[in-house]
Amino acid sequence: MSSLTEAGEPVVEKIPGGFRVDGLELRSGKCGCTSVARCCYSLSRVKRRSPGLIEFTAKMTDPETRDLFDWGYTVGKGALTVAVSVQDARDKEIYSGFIPPPVREWERRGWQVLESHGQREDGIVWRCAMSKWLYKEDAQGVRFEELPDDWTCPRCGSPKSGFEKIS
Repeated sequence: MSSLTEAGEPVVEKIPGGFRVDGLELRSGKCGCTSVARCCYSLSRVKRRSPGLIEFTAKMTDPETRDLFDWGYTVGKGALTVAVSVQDARDKEIYSGFIPPPVREWERRGWQVLESHGQREDGIVWRCAMSKWLYKEDAQGVRFEELPDDWTCPRCGSPKSGFEKIS
């Protein structure tokens, strides 16, 4: 489903930590703690550079990352362009930022892919609010919603209700 202004341009709404663009969320996020832990090195940023350009950048790595790769895309619709650039890690266990929508979600809303490189490899990802530990459904083989209600974060023991879906 696409949302357009009267002039036929995509709707851009300010939301906490970022923007909702044509119904898709791009959000900034970082750890925010006062120590220097592994999660402090990962983040996402979204900025409106001009009325016609929104940029999303993310670093999903930490000092222990061994399997690094880059991916991203640029999409356009009307006079608006969204540019996404991600430094990712296949071996990541924690992440403090947010993950942008896959390029196919933009295409479903009628956006044109102007450029694309690499592919996001994680499927649906949930994050523990306390430890920033990631539950990756594809890697675990079980949908998060199907986990028992008494399931807890293996890193810090937070309850299932303390997780948020970030992709």
